[in-house]
Parts: sequence; C-alpha cells; structure tokens
Amino acid sequence: MAAPTPPASGGPGGRRPLCGACARPLAGCWCACVRKVQNATPLLILQDPDESRQAKGTAALLARCLSRVELRVGERFDPPASTAGLVLLYPQTAGDVARPAPAPQPAPMPTATDGRISEAPITLIVLDGTWRRSRRLLYENPWLRSLPRLALDTPPPSRYAIRRAQADSQRSTLEACALALTQLDDDAARYAPLWEAMDEFIALQQALAKHPPPPGQAGAR
Repeated sequence: MAAPTPPASGGPGGRRPLCGACARPLAGCWCACVRKVQNATPLLILQDPDESRQAKGTAALLARCLSRVELRVGERFDPPASTAGLVLLYPQTAGDVARPAPAPQPAPMPTATDGRISEAPITLIVLDGTWRRSRRLLYENPWLRSLPRLALDTPPPSRYAIRRAQADSQRSTLEACALALTQLDDDAARYAPLWEAMDEFIALQQALAKHPPPPGQAGAR
C-alpha cells in the first residue's frame, strides 16, 4: 500500500482538509489503493477536463500506479513531431470510415496485428472521458485519428460498478489500460496489481456511497 501523505488544508477558511497526494478530501482519499507497477509499454493519458473533476474516475489512480505514464488534461493537444510508435487504444467505429484520410506521417507507422504491435517499441495512448467526450477528443485532435488503433480482445465483464456505462463493451480507463497492457506485453502477472488497485478503489467508493461523510467533508461529484 502507498505510504500516507500529510494532509493539506483546503476549502474556505481551511476547512475540509485535503490529502496532499491525491488532492481528495481525507474521507475520500484513495492513496491506500495505489499499487506500484513497472509497466513495460509507456502510457500517455489524454484526459477531458470534465473527467479530471470526476471523483469516481480511475485515470489519476492509474497514473499513480504506473512507472512509465504521463497524464495530460485538455481538449486540444499539440501533435508530436513524429507519431511513429504511437498507438491509440480505441475501437474502430463506423463514423470514422467516412472521414477524410489523415495526412501522411513523417515516419513509418507501426501496425497492429492480432492484438500485437510490430516494428518499433510503442507508446499507448488512451482517451479518458465519457464515450461522448472521448469522441470529441478524437475529432478535436486530427493527429489522433491518423494513429493505428488497438482494440481489446474479448474483455471480461467490467468491475466498474460505480458508474453506468452506455454499452456493455465500455470499460473504465484503468480496466481498459490494464487489459491493453497485458495484451501488448503478454504478461498478466505484471499487471495483476492494477486489478487489486481497481477493486480497492471500487470498495472505497461503494463504502462512501453507503456512509457519506459529514457536511464539509464530502468530495467533488
């Protein structure tokens, strides 16, 4: 488990002290859920601003767990100098086919075959937000549409019981990334701690729902 972090004051007049690590009110602090994982494939999380304020989101926890990860928040992201080696964790959708083909890339692109990525080492990109907001991120950033995509191979049922999905195939960001990293690196044992983190986080949120903290101690929505 993660070591405790001294609280920081927050809210009007210093009320509702916040955890200095996860920035959550102490009643909803999830630092004890963190499980450290040395991920072989680097991860880049592009997070919608609305999702960054969602208390039940899993991206921040995922970012604390992984050793090779970057979390960026925004709606538009500058394209990298080269997209070689970048792969987007996102399913192919019918609406994408009708859009203009992306401009040629400055370097050869890796290809996804049978859930495995060939050629150069890759960085996996994931869009963090609701399905509607992730679609918006995709089309607000044309360079993302040019990337080869990785889809999950027959994912197991979701454990994300604290938020309603719009489709059975949808998974939380932590679940989707745990599955994708396992699929890419063919190493279930390496990423097993992420499922422990997920289960602890879900249990915490369910406990908070059953026993809400007193007024002034509750977290964001």
